[in-house]
Amino acid sequence: MLIKSPRHTEKDLELWKIYEEADFLHYPKITNKILQSIKAIEDFLSCGPCYFSTSWGKDSVTAIHLAHNILGNDLKVWNIRVLPNRNEYCDTVRDLFLSKFNIKYYEVVADYTPVFKARLTLSEYNKETDKIWYNAIEEICRQAGTKRHCLGIRADESNVRLLRCLRWKHNTVNSCAPLAWWKAQDVFAYLNRHNLPIHPNYAMLGGGRWDRHRIRVAEIGDSHGRGIGRHEWEKEYYPDVLRKCLK
Repeated sequence: MLIKSPRHTEKDLELWKIYEEADFLHYPKITNKILQSIKAIEDFLSCGPCYFSTSWGKDSVTAIHLAHNILGNDLKVWNIRVLPNRNEYCDTVRDLFLSKFNIKYYEVVADYTPVFKARLTLSEYNKETDKIWYNAIEEICRQAGTKRHCLGIRADESNVRLLRCLRWKHNTVNSCAPLAWWKAQDVFAYLNRHNLPIHPNYAMLGGGRWDRHRIRVAEIGDSHGRGIGRHEWEKEYYPDVLRKCLK
């Protein structure tokens, strides 16, 4: 279920409708992947407690829904709330998901505001925000009582993640990647079939100039991952947020 936004253009929504039709037809092809993912989560849980993380993007929503099929209302999920440039629609996805599933949900804040106000080089900025981010992860581990975690990474997202999945398949000692071998269309087909909330970003397609497989839901203006046109995409769809970030 795509969450509609005034940032969408008419052409964006027309193209999204075509994608939805293709996703509907694609769903029967992922039956084995779903079963493999559920087994990966069950195997990981059998080795000890863990926490589940979400960004409220397509992959993590799919992963925690698969986990909910196993754990039901005992599912514990954490999200890092990055301020001051969090994407507003992450909260919309969150609220819709939580209205359907009574899970145990927690947020940890990573506040970049002091870094935004400092005059830093890009390298210095990255170093300082990384510290704040990893401190937030440590706080999640403290609250959850474990470093073992399940997340929605996939092999085809980057070379680093591909190498991780080739080396460890779905599970390492401390991490579970149930979607390791899923493609982006597999994920969209799953969300479509189960009527799960889909972040509006994925339909901000520039009328076809942007690839929905490469669009992210991370905070606006993040210095990491600016490749494949992400910064240009943000300037097209979130110019008002970028202006605030640069003040």
